[in-house]
Amino acid sequence: MLHLLPVAALLLLPVATPQDQPLPEGHSNHGEAFNEGPRQAGSLMAGQGTVDFPVTTDSDEVQALMNQGVAQLHVFFYFEAERSFRQAATIEPENPMLYWGMAMANVNNADRARKFLAVAREKAESAELSRRETLYLDALSALYKEGDGIDDQDRRQGWLKGLETIVQEFRDDLDARAWLAMVAWQNSRQDGIGSREAVSLLIDSVLDRNPMHPGAHHYKIHLWDRQDDTQALASAALFAKASPGIAHAWHMPGHTYTNLKRYADASYQQEGSARVDHEYMIRDRVMPFMIHNYAHNNQWLAESLTKTGRLADAIAVARNLVEQPRDPKKNNARDSGSPQREGRRRWAEALIAFERWDELLEAEASGALDWSSEPAEQLRRAYAAGLAHAARGEPDALDERIAALKELLPKPEQNEEQEAPEGDSGEGPRPPRPLPGLEAALAELEGHRLVLEGDLDAAFERFGSADSMRPESLARLLLKAGRTEEAVARANEAVEKAENEVAPLAARVEILHAAGKLDEARAAYLSLREIAREADPDLPVLRRIEAILADWKARDGWQAPPQAPRSDLAARNRVDLDRVGPLCWSPFPAEPIEGIDTEGKTHRLEHYRGRNLVVLFYLGGDCAHCMEQLIAFSNNADRIRATGAEIIAISTDGLETTRALKDNGEVHFAMPLIADPDLDHFQRYRAMDDFEAMPLHGTFLIDAEGKVRYQDISWQPFLDVEFVISELSRINRLLGRDSAPVAGPRLRSHDALQRTSGRPGSRKGRPGLNLDDARVGQGR
Repeated sequence: MLHLLPVAALLLLPVATPQDQPLPEGHSNHGEAFNEGPRQAGSLMAGQGTVDFPVTTDSDEVQALMNQGVAQLHVFFYFEAERSFRQAATIEPENPMLYWGMAMANVNNADRARKFLAVAREKAESAELSRRETLYLDALSALYKEGDGIDDQDRRQGWLKGLETIVQEFRDDLDARAWLAMVAWQNSRQDGIGSREAVSLLIDSVLDRNPMHPGAHHYKIHLWDRQDDTQALASAALFAKASPGIAHAWHMPGHTYTNLKRYADASYQQEGSARVDHEYMIRDRVMPFMIHNYAHNNQWLAESLTKTGRLADAIAVARNLVEQPRDPKKNNARDSGSPQREGRRRWAEALIAFERWDELLEAEASGALDWSSEPAEQLRRAYAAGLAHAARGEPDALDERIAALKELLPKPEQNEEQEAPEGDSGEGPRPPRPLPGLEAALAELEGHRLVLEGDLDAAFERFGSADSMRPESLARLLLKAGRTEEAVARANEAVEKAENEVAPLAARVEILHAAGKLDEARAAYLSLREIAREADPDLPVLRRIEAILADWKARDGWQAPPQAPRSDLAARNRVDLDRVGPLCWSPFPAEPIEGIDTEGKTHRLEHYRGRNLVVLFYLGGDCAHCMEQLIAFSNNADRIRATGAEIIAISTDGLETTRALKDNGEVHFAMPLIADPDLDHFQRYRAMDDFEAMPLHGTFLIDAEGKVRYQDISWQPFLDVEFVISELSRINRLLGRDSAPVAGPRLRSHDALQRTSGRPGSRKGRPGLNLDDARVGQGR
């Protein structure tokens, strides 16, 4: 047998191909396209949306999974849509429309889509398909047609015309109508759209027949996005109700409400999206980086929460992004859209907006913000901390941050041999441009430094170059300098630039009051109260306004009239989000481990409590790539243990075969090898292809508390040892922060926050903004 060969020779074996040897372990028997995508079993899920997409089948379960997959396609839940179709194919493997569905689910991967479509076409040759099903295959084939002279525009038009044919012949096919509207909108990116109103009427014809069709609501929001978002308000209010179990159905209305500057409604939708994602991820053991728009939604949620004054939740969401697992392929320090980078940005912005200077410096000093070494990140770091030092009146510390920004300026030697851009008529090299935002950040911090010196004229001149300076911050400085009318003008400008945001609205109330503009200040307060219904009452600026309200009441008995509850469509369709899922992601508990190694020692997961654990699932001694992985990790076992972690490997082989591998006499395996011939552990950890009943490679990082912090399940083994070592060190830092102090509550990892009662994100009992109530401002 292969596993009895010398291990060194095993590693030199060629990769198997279907022509000469059996497929390598972990590879699908159905072809390359089936290696990727979901390989764990699917099921009928709640809240996916209601559609009726009949196909030729004798199975009610296949039809139900088909309907579910189509509904998921309409909401761009492509990974789960493919799983629905794959699950149905375990029942009817010869049904062509199931492979059509798999191709539809790979709209962002043309290579895989073509391979699935080829399978569908092949199976269609011996199947009895309806005219409608044949037209769907033809339409999709036009989208992926290849050949000389065929370009993307030809493909898009072919897809559109194919859908038009279905609509013309089958007037009751609502899904074809919805997709036709989608394609008309998508094609507009390249070819323009003839009539947005005509496409909207096409969508309405679907909603007339099925008022909760998920695709129709989805495409209407996209159609009017940043064009005339008021046209999509009804769909924005109903989309999440149409598909409540899919996060994207919650997310998309956030576009509509954000564009209309209705940030409370936007944050509600984005929070719902986050909570649905987290419920799904906990249930199905999904890592955050596996969801393509996860970072986008959650950073946007943190931004929207900040605009509405829900600072505690904004920080919780942003910090959660910073602390989440990384992946060497899907996010890293250089990725501008990584969850960690976006989380740091939104966390710092939230603290700056509401003057939480002590908290900002605590997060900076403790390493919680975890800034990367990238220049853009170092710019944000120095700028944010510099603002905090300026507000606290710390000139020496502010000087250090100014110096840090100056270090990021282009050096003189970088001016040499800089080529002018194409079309530039100037002569000689051009100096390199500084980082975007660097000059503005430097101007603002230097302006603050001049304020501390008392040179106000020079300070305001320097602020003139600080394009990114918050207008309300400048307004407050102008007020302190006695330039009252300028301060009022800047405060009004702040509200105009950041319409319907709590921080500038609150600043305007303060500045108008200080300027003696009583009637204007009270009107500004009423505007603030309407926007800040959900704001945290203990924000510094709201506490100051509480004192202003007390002054008004003492002066002439003025009190704000009672505030009417909201009764618009969006408000009427709200649900209790605490019942949807948790606000933030947290690592899920590892499954039990109990196995015997080659020395006869029993290993249980609880034996490793208090230490991080690396678990490698490998596909036996026959797998050459597995041997490569075991050797790579063995060579670095001391470095792994230096982080305080242990490492074990679990094999598909029996104990005697595993013992023969361990005692091979040529290659040393530095970790215990545990036999699992019955695949009990592989099944518990979902390192299985359920569709083909075969084990898969798996790499898991389990923290000292027994929770999974990272996982990679694939047809290929995970070989990036350097990433594992780096991530183990980061896990140690996260676990060590549970007791780190912070202003406000405590600066803890989000796992600890999730375990506390009254955690951020709980909407039950939220008092909202009621500044007329004497209890406001007394803390929580």
